Amino acid sequence: MAHVVNREIENYLRQLVPERDLLLKSLEEKAEQEYVSIVLPEVAQFLHLMALQSRAQNILEIGTAIGYSTIWLARVAKQNGGRVTTIEINQRRYEKALNSIKQSGLEDVISVIKAHAADILPTLSGTYDFIFVDAAKGQYSSFFEELYPRLQTGGLIIFDNVLADGLVVCNDEDIERRQRTMVRRLREFLKMITGYPGLVASVIPMGDGLVVGYKTG
Repeated sequence: MAHVVNREIENYLRQLVPERDLLLKSLEEKAEQEYVSIVLPEVAQFLHLMALQSRAQNILEIGTAIGYSTIWLARVAKQNGGRVTTIEINQRRYEKALNSIKQSGLEDVISVIKAHAADILPTLSGTYDFIFVDAAKGQYSSFFEELYPRLQTGGLIIFDNVLADGLVVCNDEDIERRQRTMVRRLREFLKMITGYPGLVASVIPMGDGLVVGYKTG
């Protein structure tokens, strides 16, 4: 969880997020204690809103972590008679996500796949009306190329952490050498997706930045 918004504004916005239930609050606390990256509450609320607005039924998530955002999305999917398919590469997080989902009572609408997204995406059949990606930022372009054909016309695709804690606007010499390739790839990704034919996309400065794309055809 990184931040590009002024902390005072961010804290104020978080106070406006409706009170979460005990399960979601416990997952927020667990993520902070165990240094697990999950979406911020205001980002989760935004995802929930977008899924509601688009009447999402068939949802795909790349990067389950401990299941926090998965549960937010699955509650909308269940309301709409749909399902969530979510992919997690890390065994420990995968097991924690299964436990979180069991506690949520949403096992009937969530399928968790333990795999590397790059390996599993080419094998997925069917299409999705809502896709959320919170995974390796340096692979966002390749993920998008695999996901776009699987996104239904009128569907939404959302990527998290696209501003890389503000590094996308820094001079290369001010960026740690080990991060430069990731930042360069993110810049290329943002330039591509915001001008991609058949997609209307916008970058939202919330949390560590989101890019939201709507498929027009």
